[in-house]
Amino acid sequence: MAVRRLVAAAVAVALLSLVLNNVAAFTPSWVLQALEDGRKRSVGLWRMCPAGAERGRDDLQAAGRGHGTQRHCTAIGWGSEFAGYQESRSTVKLQFNMMRACNLIATVALTAGQLIFLLGLMELPFVTQESQWWEEAIAALFQLASFVLVIGLVTFYRIGPYTHLSYSCYVNIAACLLATMAAAMLIWNILHRRDDCLAPRLIIFSPPLASAFHPRLDNEYVESPC
Repeated sequence: MAVRRLVAAAVAVALLSLVLNNVAAFTPSWVLQALEDGRKRSVGLWRMCPAGAERGRDDLQAAGRGHGTQRHCTAIGWGSEFAGYQESRSTVKLQFNMMRACNLIATVALTAGQLIFLLGLMELPFVTQESQWWEEAIAALFQLASFVLVIGLVTFYRIGPYTHLSYSCYVNIAACLLATMAAAMLIWNILHRRDDCLAPRLIIFSPPLASAFHPRLDNEYVESPC
């Protein structure tokens, strides 16, 4: 049986959301921080790098020491306290941990939705496109992804007066919007299908009832697919 076009379109949108969410996660440009000594650095969820002129100065220094042009990026993880100028370390640590957790949950939810969709295509005995829970499970997972990304982005929105959001944050906002769109498409399809099935069954007899007194064997009827 052919896949419903709207379901396939929603899964494609969610796949784009998954790609953007992962691209944003592994770049070091979530926020641009100003430090007390005037330097600036770019901080991501999992990496921190010098920004702009500071990076170029460090590269020149590394080249002068014979180490070649190196980008002095530092891997960071859970509980990191890379706070900028006039920022609370505990607040920054909580906000970054929250965004990391939301990013991972959204990745798992979007991936699980893709897998359930593929299982439906394989027409396994326990999951088919006609299963009542198939489309609903996909919609719920995409909705979970958009919900946790909203929580993370709201928590992450404002770090400090000398910290500015960078492009990776906006890429993740786009991923959140796409996940929301995918969930909305599936939910609309589910509700629309239920409305059709709740309608009374239509039975149209042909030929007309006037010919009932003359028995015929070619009576036909049409009823709703539900």
